[in-house]
Amino acid sequence: MNRGTAIASTALARAVWRVCVALSLTAMAPGLLWPQVEHGGVISGEVLTTRGKSERTFVQLFEEGGIPAGEMYTDSNGGFVFRSLPSGVYAVVVQAEGYQPFRQEVRLDFKLSPKVQINVQLEPLTPSNPPPNPAVPGSPRTYKLNLGSKTRPINPDALREFDKGNEARNEGNTKSAIRHYKKALQIDSSCFPALNNLGAVYLQQGMVDQAKEAFAKSVALNPEDSEGYINLGHALYQEGRFEQAAARLEEGLRLDPQSGVGRFFLGSAYLKLNRLGDAEANLKAASVLDRSLLAVHLQLANLYLKRQDNAAAGSELETYLRANPSDPQAPAIKKTLANLKVR
Repeated sequence: MNRGTAIASTALARAVWRVCVALSLTAMAPGLLWPQVEHGGVISGEVLTTRGKSERTFVQLFEEGGIPAGEMYTDSNGGFVFRSLPSGVYAVVVQAEGYQPFRQEVRLDFKLSPKVQINVQLEPLTPSNPPPNPAVPGSPRTYKLNLGSKTRPINPDALREFDKGNEARNEGNTKSAIRHYKKALQIDSSCFPALNNLGAVYLQQGMVDQAKEAFAKSVALNPEDSEGYINLGHALYQEGRFEQAAARLEEGLRLDPQSGVGRFFLGSAYLKLNRLGDAEANLKAASVLDRSLLAVHLQLANLYLKRQDNAAAGSELETYLRANPSDPQAPAIKKTLANLKVR
């Protein structure tokens, strides 16, 4: 039985829907581009507007090179927090309707300063700075839920709660989404899609351990569900466990070789493992399978910088800018291109 719905892989699609990058001359040095991974850092803050604290504002966190490190909506006090982060340079990006895009780089050093807090002050748009193309927190794509012949039918009441959870998540109501997913699991503990999406919400909140547990249970219930493996690989990647992430992503892609998102994260994991040939092959495949994955061009640029192929890196950055000229990171990317041409 197939059931058309937006499942947990939408969270992965959202993670690469709009990706920002901040490359600099120092970041071009291979030794600086790939920092040592350490765990336990926290980046938190609150979003303020002229009307006060901004509730349910979409906040994204990116690693150096444009790789998604987390995303969430602010709470009722305008607060956000990303946990379990390795040391490195991150970019906090906030985009809200009626306000200028915000971006701030922060450096997290787990040994010296494991916690960083920033205040985001959003400035209203004026006639002199018109809004960029809208940043949609999500993807227009939908995914079919394949319940598989080897799994027993899922209770219809559980699936109704699952659908309600999807609706709440799409509206940015994380608490309601979690409540509906958990209710679905109370009705039917074998409702693996609810586990999958519950894990996606946990990952969105920076709760990596809970996300991994949910994804692992989902895969155990339905070993033929490619999205469960891909989501688990994403969680492990976010945790900095790149070998384990690659193994889970490979399993997911054996079940669904046409997953552009899976190819993107597998290529990114291989890049972290310095398997440049495998990384390039998967990133290029991701670009062909899903042309909306603009972050592929940023990752390929990082790969070519690692190879010290400035011409190829510049070409990828130019491709990204042509496809996404209003990205808040466009000025930083243009500066990097100018530096590449000088070099």
